[in-house]
Order: sequence, then structure tokens, then C-alpha cells
Amino acid sequence: MADYEASFEGMDKLIQRIQDIGKMTEAKKIVRESTVNVARRSQEVVSVGWGQRYPTKTPKPKGYSGGTLKRSMVTNITDYKGEVKYTSDYAAYQEYGTRYQTARKYVGKPYNSEKLKFINKLRRLAD
Repeated sequence: MADYEASFEGMDKLIQRIQDIGKMTEAKKIVRESTVNVARRSQEVVSVGWGQRYPTKTPKPKGYSGGTLKRSMVTNITDYKGEVKYTSDYAAYQEYGTRYQTARKYVGKPYNSEKLKFINKLRRLAD
């Protein structure tokens, strides 16, 4: 699955300012908080299969176990980097869609809504 990444002009200056005033531990907390927010929102909107794509009266196939995509989420948080990814084989198809299926953006929407909040928290920290 392709990554979503935030990069902003002047980010180096912002990080340098935060280092200068000695608030890097607060910056680590902001990274952790934003990563957790993206992971939680992503888990709320990720599709789990049966009942969403098919009529609920249709019986599930024998041996069907839904939620594979939801269970495949992996979250890694280091000091200044947070990562949320889904490891199932079809995660990218669900996220970006195919010519037969529309994109679901279960990572993209939470990421985009959190991105501006994250940078605003860092800016407030630098003031």
C-alpha cells in the first residue's frame, strides 16, 4: 500500500525552534497522539466485509471470517515518527479502488483530517 506522508515548507525551521526552546518531549507526545488518532479513526471506517457489500439476508459462505483487513493494521511509533499501515494483500485495492470498485480511503481520510491539526499543535508548541 502506498504511503501518505506530510511534508511542509519551513518544517526544518519549526523543528529547530522546538529544539531551541527545549520542548522535544512535548513534540514526541504530539506525534504519538496524532498517530493514535489516525489509527483509531481508520479502524472506525475500514470495511469489514459481510453486511456492508452484500444484502444482510444473504447467508455468509461456509468458513467465512470477516475483518481480515481490520485485523491487519500495524501501528509503529518511534520518537518523531508515527506509522499506521495495513498488511493484508488487498489493502491497497480497498484504499485506492480498482476500475471495478470505488476507493474507500480508510487511511487517507483520517490522515488528511489529522494532518493540519498535527502541524497546528507543533506551531503552538513553538510559540
